[in-house]
Formats: sequence, structure tokens, C-alpha cells
Amino acid sequence: MKNFKRILSIVLVLAMLLLSTGCSLNFFSTDSLLKPPALTGKSGEVQEAFNKLMSGKTFQLKTPVKGEYKSAFVLYDLDNDSEEEALVFYTDSSTDTSVRIAVLDCVKNTWILINDIKGSGSGVYDVSFPDLNGDGSPEIVVAWTLFDNKLTKLLTIYCVETGNNNQFTIETLANEYFNSKTYIDLNSNGVSDLILVYLDDSGEVQNSYFRAFSLDNTNTIVKFSELLLDSSITSVSAINHDYITQRDNEYTRVFIDCLKSDTSIFTEVISWNLTSSKAARVIQDPAKTTTRSSKLLTQDIDNDANFEIPVTTKFFSDKKESSIVISGVVYNFTMLEWLNLAGDKSDEELKTFYNPVHSYLLGFPWGDNVTVKFDKIENQTNYCIWNDSTNEIEDILFSIKFIEKQSVTKETNEFYDDYLILESTNEGDFVFEITPYGESFGITEKTIKSTFIMI
Repeated sequence: MKNFKRILSIVLVLAMLLLSTGCSLNFFSTDSLLKPPALTGKSGEVQEAFNKLMSGKTFQLKTPVKGEYKSAFVLYDLDNDSEEEALVFYTDSSTDTSVRIAVLDCVKNTWILINDIKGSGSGVYDVSFPDLNGDGSPEIVVAWTLFDNKLTKLLTIYCVETGNNNQFTIETLANEYFNSKTYIDLNSNGVSDLILVYLDDSGEVQNSYFRAFSLDNTNTIVKFSELLLDSSITSVSAINHDYITQRDNEYTRVFIDCLKSDTSIFTEVISWNLTSSKAARVIQDPAKTTTRSSKLLTQDIDNDANFEIPVTTKFFSDKKESSIVISGVVYNFTMLEWLNLAGDKSDEELKTFYNPVHSYLLGFPWGDNVTVKFDKIENQTNYCIWNDSTNEIEDILFSIKFIEKQSVTKETNEFYDDYLILESTNEGDFVFEITPYGESFGITEKTIKSTFIMI
């Protein structure tokens, strides 16, 4: 009881002191809460130098949201002197809300300001250092997020100009709007090109563009290819590319996986022909011929170094897919045919079944003879004989089941007695069981394991 009274007295005294001094219960100032954590090593030296440079100013560091560099302090050898320089991304509220780039160089063990550049956005999307003209020196490409547009971004291409006494400056070469970007040697000249997809919604109707840029030996940005894409693109999920040779002609192919809506995706394909030195669309109506409800991306499904496009095909009977609802979420089980384009090494089309509940693909060489049925109670997919004449499901050939780790321990061998391990993950195990009907049908352990692909 005495201890309680003593604690109560201390609390009352502290409360009176706080009230009498006008203090609040916030023991940390706003400035200290917003202050970035101290960095170490060379980044720490840059941070200390930048803080001194900005002494007395109200600034806020800006961190790239995507890409390899996830710090407001980016170190890179910009002028090929074997020493890293620093880019610092920040805003200064005393000027405006645009992001600025402070360029610092270490001279005689002291970090000094070389350039202070006003950027073109309210945030930094990503930073990259491609060599766009093959001279061995990097360009600086900064992608900005814009003040009033969440989808469209703007990139700025800078070059590093080295002058006397090895001093350098940063020059702006170009600004380009885009929605998605990558670097691909499109024209096979050994130098990376800047590839942009831009959805221009400034007019009454959206125009979607594929654009390719290179940098010539006079440091001029050249747009050497532009194609009009399908206007129904709402965003880009991924851009991939491969290289093929057909009839002694070499091609670079670009695969652009495009969202059409929240529930559908399709693929644009661009091919560069070295003979004609032109790019062209390979599929003229991709939104019709490659649309699928499963948001699966183009990939090299058969490991032949070429990409294939997943296209929804006949599931069983005349149905294209089968849907189930689990905890309010709709899952579409889909049969996919992986489209081989001209020049691919595959001899035949490949078909896979896609299970969106457990996120896996399974090779499906049985055509209309086999179908699937998902068992929500057992949390497993049953692969069954399909009778095309009666339109009915018959005997189960095999089943693939996912068992969460927390639901069972292997020591008890519960649930595992009749199953074989297919693949183990951190969350649980994929297991399978072949029935006597499956064995008679020719299903083997190799049949299942050799075509099982986790997504």
C-alpha cells in the first residue's frame, strides 16, 4: 500500500510539472521523428556533408520507390574515375515541391557540391545507369512520379560531361512520358536501347505507344521506332524479350503483358527485323487472340530459351474455365495453351492446367480425355476421366493436395500415409496420390513431377 501511494505521488508531481511548464506528453520533437537514421560508411559521409550543406534549410529526403536503388543517397561512378560520386534526392520547401538532385563528388577527402538540379516530379520512381551509346560511360535515367497522375510517369535522361581537371557536369538530354520501361538491345547492335510503353490519355481516345530510343555519338537522343499498340491497355504487368533466327534473319522479340481490366490480361508482341531495320507488331489483334482471365505472364514454359504466351483454351466439354468461390474470393481454374510464335524451337503446342488457389501449373497432354474438379473440403484437385459422349466426370486418376505446415506435423504421418511429396514450400507441402484407375491409365510419379510448375 505504501508503494502504491509513493507511485501515485510521483505521478501527480510529474503531471503538475508538465502543466506548469506548458509541455505536452510528446517527448520527441517533430524534427527528431522525421530525421533519417544515420548511415554508415561512404553513405554516412555523404549524409553528413549534405546535412551541413542544407544547414538552416527545411528539406525532406526522397527515396526511390522501385528499382535497384532504394535510398535517397545513391552512390555510383558517374565519370569513370574508379571513384563513386553521390546523388542525393530531396525537396526544399523554401523553393517548391519538386524533387531536386544534389550531385556530390569527393575531392581531397571532402564531399563538395558539383550540381544541384531541379527534377521534374514530386517523387522519385526509380534510378538507373544504362550505357545508351556504348561508349563505356553511364547515362543517368531518373523516373519521376508526377504531382497529379498516379499512372503516367516522366523520365529524364542525363549525361555526364567531363571537362578540364577531371571536373564534370550533368547535362539534361531528354524528357519522356511513359507508363512502363526497360532496356533491351532491340536492333541487335550490341548497345542497350530505352524501351517505353506510353498510354496517352490526353485526347478523347487513349492511344497506346511502343517507343524505342537510342543515344548517338553526339549525345542526341534518337527515337528510332514507334508503334501504335492496342488502345485497351490499362497498365503493363511485365516486359520480356528473346532472340530468334529464322531463315537466316535475326530477330529481337519484345513481349508486353498488358492488363485490359482487373480480371483479364493479354500480350502484345513486337519483333525487330535486322534485314528491314524495322519493328512490327507480330499479333495484330492481341486483345482478342491472347486474352486470358488468369493473370499469368508470358514465360519460357518449355525451357527452350524462347517465350510462350498463355492463352485460354477449351477446359472440358464446351466450357473454357471453371470458377469456385472460397471465402468470398472467386478463383478461375483455366486450361491454357502456350502459344509458340514463328521461330520458336518447340515442335508442338503445350497445354497446362492452372490452379489459382494453390498457384501452380500442371502439364496436360491428355486433351479432352481428362478434366479436373476441385474439392474445397479436402483442399485438393482431382484429375478425372472425362466422358465426352455423356458430358460426365468419371473415375479419379490422381489428386494433388496442399497441406499447410501448421495443420499437421510429419512426425504423426497424418494425411501423408497415402500421398507422395510433390514439392515442399515454407507454407506447406504439395502432395499427390495416384489411384488404381490412374495407374491403369498410365499415370506415373514421373508424369506428375515432370510437369508440375509452381507460380
